[in-house]
Amino acid sequence: MLSNLSNPIWWKDAALRAAYTALAIALPYLGAATLNAVPWLTVALAAALGYVASLATSLAGLPEVEGVNLPWWLAAVERVVKTFAQSLVAGFVGATLITDVDWAFVLQAAALAALTSLVRLILETLPADPTKRAGYQPPSQEEVDAALSSPTARVVTDDEGRILFASPK
Repeated sequence: MLSNLSNPIWWKDAALRAAYTALAIALPYLGAATLNAVPWLTVALAAALGYVASLATSLAGLPEVEGVNLPWWLAAVERVVKTFAQSLVAGFVGATLITDVDWAFVLQAAALAALTSLVRLILETLPADPTKRAGYQPPSQEEVDAALSSPTARVVTDDEGRILFASPK
């Protein structure tokens, strides 16, 4: 985890994921603000809380950030579920008591935010995809062999089994 905290690329990816989450959460609230007189402050606070929740989720660990090789669909399911949960929590903004929460609206907004997250994932791969970074070069065979000779080697492959990244832990 400490290596993530000092890695500017990790922070850039985490901020990008957080911005996508905030946008996904804000979209349903924007419609509500326009049609149902939901205060604009609620929209801004829900998006801000979603941003912070996404950063916290990144700090707690996402599979693609930690180098875990998950199939795309499983990583997408995890991201969509996390976006739903983050949006649900953000829906509590402005509620003093849990009985003050407009559950129908909050659940609909969370579902729309999760759908927005899924659509974005379908249109573009996850932001932490190492093959999408500028200047990405796959490791040489010598680097792969050296990394794999370590008993604690960390290897990231794509869906077709090609090695994207290999390093000793």
